[in-house]
Amino acid sequence: MRLPLLLIAYLLAEIAAFAWVGEKVGVLGTVALVVLSTIIGLWLVQRQGLDTLRKVAGLGPGQAPVVEAWDGLCLATAGVLFAVPGFLSDLAGVALLIPPVRRALLGQAQRLSGTRFTVRTSSTGSTGFGPNGSSTPARPTTVIDGDFVDVTKPDDAPHLPKE
Repeated sequence: MRLPLLLIAYLLAEIAAFAWVGEKVGVLGTVALVVLSTIIGLWLVQRQGLDTLRKVAGLGPGQAPVVEAWDGLCLATAGVLFAVPGFLSDLAGVALLIPPVRRALLGQAQRLSGTRFTVRTSSTGSTGFGPNGSSTPARPTTVIDGDFVDVTKPDDAPHLPKE
């Protein structure tokens, strides 16, 4: 019940922000600001996202990219916020573009969950981020291939009491 009320409050706040900005700069100015903020915001998300990918590529084998994974999640969220038309969502997207804000949110999320976040990677495939373009798995794995046959008879299965 709380989420629909928060959504309604958010939508009313966005409408009020549109009305306030529209009163100050006019309808065309408001539309121009929304379009411009979307374009600039998505461009900034793209730039920071590429920087995050470069950081992940520079990590050595076995290093867990927890901060980079969190940054990627925050940047994806910022991209969605910029794509949604509205001034409040743009402000939230700008906040997620600031690295100290992302670090503070990561610390808060870890405190709320009561645990440290870890990133688990599959060691069966290649990472593609090794030195000189080589790909090395994080650790060796053993794969056991097998088949199974169900040997239970239908009448051996446990029965529930009839009412």
